[in-house]
Amino acid sequence: MNHLQLPSMRTVVESISLATAKVDKILAESQSRVASYLSIQYPDSQDVIFLLGGKGVKAGRFHEDGREIMTVSEVLKKLRTEKQGTISFYEISKLLMIVIMGTFIFEPTHGGLKTKLINFNSLLNLFAGKRFTGYLELKINYGLNYLTFFDGQPREGYFAYPVTPEQMGFPVKLMTEMVENSDERGEINVYESVGEQELHEGAVPQPKQPAAPAEPAMEDEEKDQFTAEILDLCLVAIYEELFRLMASTLARHLASAEIDVMFTQCFEQARYQHPSLFKHVDKRDDDSLLSGGMVNFDRLLKAKNAFPLKQRDSEFQKGMNDLVWFRLLAMKKKLPAQIFDQGRIELEEKIASSRKNYQGNFTIIKFLYELSRLLEKIQSGAK
Repeated sequence: MNHLQLPSMRTVVESISLATAKVDKILAESQSRVASYLSIQYPDSQDVIFLLGGKGVKAGRFHEDGREIMTVSEVLKKLRTEKQGTISFYEISKLLMIVIMGTFIFEPTHGGLKTKLINFNSLLNLFAGKRFTGYLELKINYGLNYLTFFDGQPREGYFAYPVTPEQMGFPVKLMTEMVENSDERGEINVYESVGEQELHEGAVPQPKQPAAPAEPAMEDEEKDQFTAEILDLCLVAIYEELFRLMASTLARHLASAEIDVMFTQCFEQARYQHPSLFKHVDKRDDDSLLSGGMVNFDRLLKAKNAFPLKQRDSEFQKGMNDLVWFRLLAMKKKLPAQIFDQGRIELEEKIASSRKNYQGNFTIIKFLYELSRLLEKIQSGAK
């Protein structure tokens, strides 16, 4: 398997063969470190033991299917008997230990966000608006990088590969550049904050005690809404990419002015069908009109969230699918069959790749399924 590089403050030893490594000596050296971890790389997995003052407090295992929490004793037992692999020893801060260990203990608030399919600045704005406390994990080129947040504001950055002191002074800028330069395998996981009480072997996360009976339901509702808004960012990125592909297909045959007129007419049709959803979303924040029937997604999501909770996803999906349908229908009428078919195939490939990226996410898969049905209908000439 491809092994992962984790952040560290200082490398003590690195990539020593298990056949020759003196494990007891490395463990003795760890007693002089406030916080540290051992990374043991086997052919089919990677174990990590977290240590405080030389004492193992928790352990985890990476494998092809993900990661899981382990006991220190079972990881040490394998380390002392297995001879195929390498061991590395790194010094870290206590906070970084809490952050990395949290990814083994807890499921992410939202996981598997593809860096190429989400607007990172919008995600940061969402964190600020929700006054999010926690951290995000950015996986790029088999390196795990972290950015912590308190009350919506970014704080510390931890990076898998060496960075300059100047870069460390601006962790958000560096993380943004990494996201922008990532390939299709780049991935973000979002985690709620964990505390120091979770550091110790055998500790069980304790739920917060509510001050009043109604508080747990409110907390659950807020968390659900937070997750829903992250999903919205993913869906927006998908629709933006579909709209871009439609525009590029039209550009092969039509002038830009004609494309603008076509998209504006399609938007007006969709707004007629869904006035509450599409009211004013064809305008910029300064109320100037967007060209070509484009959509201000910030306003669109605000309009969506004004609907009752049970209607939000369905109203959003109906409206967006009608907008896509009107555009597809106009394209089919305007374009030569060969050009339209080529564009339709590109849309199908985009939807298929998104379905692969978001497999297991019911909400997004449902949207993608309905978009696939639209393409099938337009191909057969029915709605």
